[in-house]
Amino acid sequence: MSTPSPAVPAPTPARGACWWLGGNLRSAARGLGVALLLGVYAVLADGAATTKGVSFDEGLQLAVGYNVWRTGDHRAEGANGDLVKRWATLPFLLWRPRLIGPEDQMGRIFLFEQGNSPEQLLRQGRRMVLLLGVLTGGLVFWAARQALGGAAGWIALTLYVSSPHLVAFGAIVSTDMSVTLALFGGTVAVWALLHRVTVASLGWSLCSAGLLALAKLSGLIILPVAAVLVMVRLAAGRPLPVRIGPLSALVRGRRAQAGVFVGLGLAHLAVGWAAIWAHYGFRFVADPRPGATAVAVGFPLPPETGGLVRLVEGLRRARWLPEGYCRGVEWLLSTTDRLPGFMAGQAKLGGWPEFFPYAIWVKTQPALFLFLALGGAAVWWRRRLLPGGSRVFYPLIPQIALVVIYLGIAVTEDINIGHRHVLPIYPSLFVLGSAASCLVPRWGWGAAGIGLLLGWRLLETVSLRPDFLAYFGPQAGGPRAGYRHLVDSSLDWGMDLPGLRRWLDVNNPRGKEPVFLAYFGTDSPRHRGIKCIRLPGFRPRRERAVYALAPGIYAISATLLQGAYLPAFGPWNPIYERIYQRRARNLRLFESTAGQPERRAELLRQKPASFWQQEFHTYDYFRFGRLCAWLRRSGRPPEQVGHSILIWRLTFADLQAALEGPPPELEVPPEEWQRVMGPRAGQSEEGIRIDGAGNVLGAKGR
Repeated sequence: MSTPSPAVPAPTPARGACWWLGGNLRSAARGLGVALLLGVYAVLADGAATTKGVSFDEGLQLAVGYNVWRTGDHRAEGANGDLVKRWATLPFLLWRPRLIGPEDQMGRIFLFEQGNSPEQLLRQGRRMVLLLGVLTGGLVFWAARQALGGAAGWIALTLYVSSPHLVAFGAIVSTDMSVTLALFGGTVAVWALLHRVTVASLGWSLCSAGLLALAKLSGLIILPVAAVLVMVRLAAGRPLPVRIGPLSALVRGRRAQAGVFVGLGLAHLAVGWAAIWAHYGFRFVADPRPGATAVAVGFPLPPETGGLVRLVEGLRRARWLPEGYCRGVEWLLSTTDRLPGFMAGQAKLGGWPEFFPYAIWVKTQPALFLFLALGGAAVWWRRRLLPGGSRVFYPLIPQIALVVIYLGIAVTEDINIGHRHVLPIYPSLFVLGSAASCLVPRWGWGAAGIGLLLGWRLLETVSLRPDFLAYFGPQAGGPRAGYRHLVDSSLDWGMDLPGLRRWLDVNNPRGKEPVFLAYFGTDSPRHRGIKCIRLPGFRPRRERAVYALAPGIYAISATLLQGAYLPAFGPWNPIYERIYQRRARNLRLFESTAGQPERRAELLRQKPASFWQQEFHTYDYFRFGRLCAWLRRSGRPPEQVGHSILIWRLTFADLQAALEGPPPELEVPPEEWQRVMGPRAGQSEEGIRIDGAGNVLGAKGR
């Protein structure tokens, strides 16, 4: 009987080469997918960048940044977007456009009055910002994938690519995309550093600190965010690996870890401080001219900013921070307090605590709200019902901290001029929404539902192009109803003059009808080839000629329609009506003396020509305010350009009803308004005394 031979083990497959090839193919496919999605983002943003006109701040951002590169002159607008000013104007160092400055209106002069091509300046600057947008999208994918896995990464990236707000600000030279990248990237970097201290994690985090110091003052929000993350990390009690060069240790105790974190915090503060000095050329004095000395900072500051002002002033006096930076901080504090705000038909000097929650509600796509609800349900389900479910919640803590702290600070601010000021929370919301991937298996109806939601969101965004800034969700009536909810940079940032020119070419060929334009922005109607009569706007018009309103096309920026930034701010009220009627009466009197030299001479003896010019100037503003009040009551405008310029064709009967009929609105202004406007109204109501026959009797006052 033969004994069985020992079993020979089955040969194991050669794992090395196949495993390596499969892993590389998966990595390549993943990289290709990310590149394709970010390519969609880039195409959408670049399409807007090459179609839209100048946004409100772009000319100044480009001019100041280029001027800093050329001359090292930091006298103009420091501490507000130093990072994006430098970054966006890097291509100008090769192209060398002409710039004479700094001076008042240097942005407009740089774009339109020095022989430069505004289109080329904008295209180069905006494409640099587009690179920041692409980098932010890649970081969103990486953060979601690290926290929740591959499926979450794809969901978060698709949410980012299909966000009309992130696409819009990837095509505008403003501080918003740079501070969004810096704040989101800084939060992710700090969280990574708190769990593993390596050369790579430390370098990334220190680099983020430098970028945050230069991005915008709101980047300082990283300080409370980092403090919360440190407390959470210490409470977790996990060991801290430290591997820097030859140094390798595992720090276990909370006290020892706290010591490490304090040292890291001081290093980050030092890097941020050094980055500020590096931007300002390690020079205290803002003026680069030889022999220039520091100047006193004398901006009028509201009393509630006293603590911060004293801190900045102390740092300036001690020369711990550059003069240009300190002047910029104080300028920001002096100009952003109690700006006019508009929300849902209400107008106010200052703002509302509910402004940003309301703005998020009306300007966020419903699909994101659904993803956040699904993500919240997924985290709750995992934590409560599955063993080890807390592992899903813990990686999301930095995103939750950033959203909660940022919004908590935002609702206390009075600067309610734009939804863009909460843009930095959206990448974190995309990561949180990607937690919905935990609810569904890899395949099946759940995954199909998520795909449909993402497709709906992407279709909404693509169908809006290139008017991404004007997005309002269906819960707010869509973009066409946006002007009823929010204005200023939430909708109308002055970028639609090229679109207005195209509309006029089609609807008013050869200029058959007169065009009256009330424009909110810093673009140039003349450069765009728009022949029009300029109505009152945010910035004073160069020409102040007397003109009459006539039947024709009236194109009015949404911000001005709602009365923001005009003397007749907010709803029409008895104070405005009194100013308007008094000016109209005085001007009718002046016009009645045409052809009567003696009566005209008597009027000019009482009040000089400058008085009558000012009377018309005041009348012009309040006439326009009354017209806007009538248009607000007349229903939705028949035509819109980019949803930010609203267009009516008005007849003689329309103008007569608006300007001579009963007041379209006559709301009693709030008590605060009466305190502010009442004295102004009284001071500006000088009249001319006449007898029953219309003869001038003498001045009512001096």
